[in-house]
Amino acid sequence: MKLYIGQQMVLPALESVGLGKTRSEAAATLTATVLTAPADTYFLKLSMAVGDVVRLLDGEGQEVFLGSVQELDRDPQAVTLTACDRGVYLTRNELYGVFSGTGRDIAARVARELGIPLGAVEDDGLRRTIVTGAGMSAFSILRKAVGEGREIAVKDGTLTVTKRDPIVYALPVRDILEVTSRATLRDMVNRAVVVGRNGNRLAAAENAGDMAAYGRFQQVLGKDGDPAAQAKAALQGRVLSARVTLLGNLAYRCGGTVEAHTPQWGLEGLYTVTAHEHRWERGLFTTSLSLEGING
Repeated sequence: MKLYIGQQMVLPALESVGLGKTRSEAAATLTATVLTAPADTYFLKLSMAVGDVVRLLDGEGQEVFLGSVQELDRDPQAVTLTACDRGVYLTRNELYGVFSGTGRDIAARVARELGIPLGAVEDDGLRRTIVTGAGMSAFSILRKAVGEGREIAVKDGTLTVTKRDPIVYALPVRDILEVTSRATLRDMVNRAVVVGRNGNRLAAAENAGDMAAYGRFQQVLGKDGDPAAQAKAALQGRVLSARVTLLGNLAYRCGGTVEAHTPQWGLEGLYTVTAHEHRWERGLFTTSLSLEGING
C-alpha cells in the first residue's frame, strides 16, 4: 500500500489510513494521520494543503482511491487529513427546478448541470417528477430518481448508478474476525397492488414463495408511472443485515456482492455491500463491511 499527497509518498511518516464509503454517500472518503515529529528531518519536508491530490495504491500498484484534500487538522505531532473523491460534487452542489422522467433521464440532466460525463445508469424503470427545494443536493435528487438499493458514485470520471457488482466474492471463514447480524420480516411486502383514482386494480405482483413461507403481507399503492413496474418494485423480502470485520481485502467494496455460508453467525447466501471501511494502523490491515441480504 502506498499513499501519495501531491507528488509526495508519505508511507515512512504514515501512522494510520482509513478508506470508506456507504450507500448513503456519493463520495468515498479517505482519512490519514501523518506524523510530523520534529525529531526526524524527513517529516519536516512534507507539505500538505487543502486541494492537494491524494492517491492510494494497493500492493500491486493499482489505484484504489483518487481524490483531493478537503480538511486538515494539525497538532505538534501529526497532521490528520480528510480527502474525498469526485463524488463529493454530488453532495456539495445544490440544484433547483423540476426534474422529471426516468432515473436515467434525471441522472443525465444532473450530469449536464454539473459538467460530469454520464456513465452506466441502472434505474427501476419508473418515471418521477421531483420538485426541488432549498438545500436539495444533486445526490438527494438522484436518490429520489433511481430509487433505493442502488449505488450512486462518480467512477473513472463518470456519474454512475448501479444495482450491484455482478462479481461474487466469497467471505472465507478463516478471515472473519467479528460478526453481528440481524434478520427481520417487519418490512416484508410479498404482494403489491397498484390502484387507480377510483380504486380499481391496475396491476399486482407477488412473491409466492414468501407468501407460502411467511403468510401474506400486502401493500396497496396509488399509480405513479408504469403500474406493473411499480408493483414489482414494491416487493420486499426478508431483511438480512450484518456487520463483518475481517482481515483486510480491497476486493470488498461498497456496491459489491459477497457470499457467506456461516449460519452459526447468521450469514447464509448472497449479500450486497452497503458500506465498507478499510483501515491500516500500526501494521494491521482490516476491512469492515455492512451487508444487506439479497432476496431471490
